[in-house]
Amino acid sequence: MLLAAPLHAAEPGQAAAPGQAAERPRIGLVLGGGGARGGAHVGILKVLDELRVPVDCVAGTSMGALVGATFASGMPADELERRLGAIDWAATIGTSVWRNLEPMQRKLSGVTYSNSIEFSAWGGELHGDAGFIPAQQVEAELRLLISGARNITDFDHLPLPFRAVATDLRSSSMVVLGAGDLGEAMRASMAVPGLFSPVVRGDQVLTDGGMVRNLPVDVARELCADVVIAVALAIPPPGADELSSLFTAAGRSIDVVIEANEKAQLATLESDDIAIVVPVGDIRAGDFARVMETIPLGEAAARAVAADLQRYAVPEDDYQRWRAAVTRRASPPVHIATIEFRPLRHASAEYLATRLETRIGDEVTRAELEADMSRVFASGDFERVDYRLVPYHDDGYRLVIDAQEKRGETDFIRFDLGLAGSAGGDVLFALRADHRREWVNARGGQWSNALQLGQISALGTAFYQPLDVAQKYYVEPSLGVRRSLEDFFLDGDRIASYRLLETGAGVDVGVNVGNHLRLFSGVRMGIADFNLDTGAVSLLDEERSRDNSLVVGGLYDTRDSAYLPTRGSYGQFEYRNSNRWLGGEESYTQLEAVVGRALPWRKQVLLLVAGAGHTLSGDLPRYRDFRIGGARSFPAVQRGELRSEGYWSGSATWMLRLADIQALFGQVFYGGFGLQALRLLDPTDGGPDETILGASFTLGARTPVGPLMLTLGVADNDSVELHLALGRPIAEGSLLDRLQ
Repeated sequence: MLLAAPLHAAEPGQAAAPGQAAERPRIGLVLGGGGARGGAHVGILKVLDELRVPVDCVAGTSMGALVGATFASGMPADELERRLGAIDWAATIGTSVWRNLEPMQRKLSGVTYSNSIEFSAWGGELHGDAGFIPAQQVEAELRLLISGARNITDFDHLPLPFRAVATDLRSSSMVVLGAGDLGEAMRASMAVPGLFSPVVRGDQVLTDGGMVRNLPVDVARELCADVVIAVALAIPPPGADELSSLFTAAGRSIDVVIEANEKAQLATLESDDIAIVVPVGDIRAGDFARVMETIPLGEAAARAVAADLQRYAVPEDDYQRWRAAVTRRASPPVHIATIEFRPLRHASAEYLATRLETRIGDEVTRAELEADMSRVFASGDFERVDYRLVPYHDDGYRLVIDAQEKRGETDFIRFDLGLAGSAGGDVLFALRADHRREWVNARGGQWSNALQLGQISALGTAFYQPLDVAQKYYVEPSLGVRRSLEDFFLDGDRIASYRLLETGAGVDVGVNVGNHLRLFSGVRMGIADFNLDTGAVSLLDEERSRDNSLVVGGLYDTRDSAYLPTRGSYGQFEYRNSNRWLGGEESYTQLEAVVGRALPWRKQVLLLVAGAGHTLSGDLPRYRDFRIGGARSFPAVQRGELRSEGYWSGSATWMLRLADIQALFGQVFYGGFGLQALRLLDPTDGGPDETILGASFTLGARTPVGPLMLTLGVADNDSVELHLALGRPIAEGSLLDRLQ
């Protein structure tokens, strides 16, 4: 395989690069930053290829570093275009991929609704993540793009010498990256502060290079260039009315800093140099779904200066020799002779090995290895997961996995907030804090605690103990106390509220089947106090009873989000048998099950939901009634308005995407129309067993401050209700709560 000879700073008499005629000036290609707009650089490369203009070295910043390093590592423009088009940016930069890869315990213990922020607790302080977006998938894509050059640690030894530019936050200075891990250098140049965590190299804390050198012309000159071709991405200046808000003004201030250093570099261009300025219109830096739209814009801008570029064209034979010298094909599959993990502080390498699909003796591609790294990352609290392939005698490669755990200890805390209200009811709130401690023991024991205040207040603790290395089987004892207000209605009017105080203990044994299914059985033992708070004293008997039960349940979840899912399925069932032989004072059996499916089609989603509950035998205490009503279970009535010993329900909701907030992160506004059917069996208020038909109109969104839902519901029994909810959903009283 041909490699370019090492090129250092341009000096008189320096040897020519492969395919370079001695009299030809050395050309340095400079690719500027601009986020998603940087796809335009691929269009520039395509035109340079058409015009037979060879390049001798490359310097880039941010997205320019991504395209530049990939090109410099040997990938031609047409292949680079194909690879960019194949990237799922929502999975790479967004967070939709992780829920599908998470084991069930992490999926259940990590749910918050109003934010995605998690704090680690160590040293007596709370520490947040350094970036809003996990960089694991970004790094995986970068490593795949330059897979053929991953073992080259001196960037002068790439097919084309390359430099990436980053900013050192400690010294406030430019850092030119010319050695080390090429993928890490690309990531450092792209690490937008606050969005991605910085890259730490020694005592340097490296972030996006655009703040100091968005167009590194001087870097290319020092590297090799006699002539510079500099590519800048131009955005139209905003109007005065666009700068009237705090957020747009703050964002524009960053643009001003970047444009200032870019203009300073453009001013250094000489008469033989060429500037290509690509107008990108309304495409924003974060519009990665529009990356492919930018490639024709780059082509058009390059063709506009084709006459200048052709000054540096070479004959066909010379160009093909250059192309052959600098092209490196994708790496073939490799044979894995052995697998090992770098030392871990907390997590178990034995457990992480069970998350891999790669086995010793397999022939695997780089893409399959990256998929395994994502599985490991999703199964623990890691900052990043990387791998190395080390030659292993004559029998393939040693796969060495470096799973870098988060700093500090294994205590993590999340906070959550929910608000809900309806036209006919009170405004409710939920303020919640969750704590978990990971890796309490070698099997992966997890201690979790929760405190919630509001309409439903709760305090609970549980200890999840896997029984095997793969964490398939588990046992989970728990203790808790829960206080809630239970409303009772008659003909749509609230006539009483009761306080329900439940204290109890339980233990479950269960099995996790893959990432999506959990089955369990267990014992619940508790005391329930049910007392009048306000309203008619004679409505119900106040009671205090021991309620001990055997419980069998299951949960299946493939949704891409716990709220407003756009794809995937959900199912849950729970069977409860409360019996006096357990030492309790109640005797009844109860079964409830719900299923749901989200079906995407273009910018629309169809949500299908069905549920049913039934009291199979015995006398059901009133606090065990099924409660229906609210934005999620039946929008035409107030929260918990309908109570019964059984029900069945079905709904279909069509959701149309109306506007994007941050589409890359799934933050979009939907408008929806739904149809519902509900039948109550043995209603508590003595009403008739009849089917109620309803319809609803919804505005819903996943927003930066949590899910938002505004729903108007109507029914054929003349019920009309308006609901508003923000953040953490407040329980309505049945498993239907879990479906949206």
